[in-house]
Amino acid sequence: MSLLLATILLAITSLTHTRLRLVAVEREGMVREAALRSALDIVAYDIALIGRSHVAALPVDVQIGEHVVRVEAGPGQRLLDLNMANNEQLTALFVRLGESQVTAETIADRILDWRDTDDDQRARGAERAAYAARPDDAPQNRPFMSVEELRHVLGITPRHYACAAAYLTVVGGTPAPARDSAHFGPDTRIDGMRVSLRALVADSVGRSHEMVGLAEFETSSERPFLWVAFGEDRLQNLNCPSGEGS
Repeated sequence: MSLLLATILLAITSLTHTRLRLVAVEREGMVREAALRSALDIVAYDIALIGRSHVAALPVDVQIGEHVVRVEAGPGQRLLDLNMANNEQLTALFVRLGESQVTAETIADRILDWRDTDDDQRARGAERAAYAARPDDAPQNRPFMSVEELRHVLGITPRHYACAAAYLTVVGGTPAPARDSAHFGPDTRIDGMRVSLRALVADSVGRSHEMVGLAEFETSSERPFLWVAFGEDRLQNLNCPSGEGS
């Protein structure tokens, strides 16, 4: 009888320890998930406050309690220099954002015509004569001074800008005071932009865990940003919001 009782007590003790371990693992997972989400929120708020230049500054480390969370640009969020990108790179960007090959090539040619130093029109481009109805937006034949100037390119709609601006920067060929920076107003305008962010943290045994989110910014509202989706599989085809004027 005593042997049976000892066996039962041992089994109960083992089950209790197992349950406690499971509870501890579950708690660690919940704390880790909260840390990942908090880090994403902090970086998104910083982007809303500072502007597009903060995306270029990623990755950053964020201390959340005992966790150090690294936040980096999410899937496909690498910035393309508007002054250095060639036709193929610009076309690929707009195709990835949902445009047809022909439309993407047209946008790329018009961007290149706007910034190049001559008045020779590319196959699908647009030089000064094409801007007769909007002469103030005519090609400047110089590098872009800010990503904001993309709005002046013929055929760029508000939706195009909202889609593409999060993936563009201005560095090459630009005077230093006009570069994308938190200190220069036009480049901090990010309303309508969508930015994907990835947060990573290691658990107690060194395994890496991540959370990916897509934020849409509206700095003029009470909430400067809204999480559109979480999870890399759900971010596909979400970076460019649909709408009229595309």
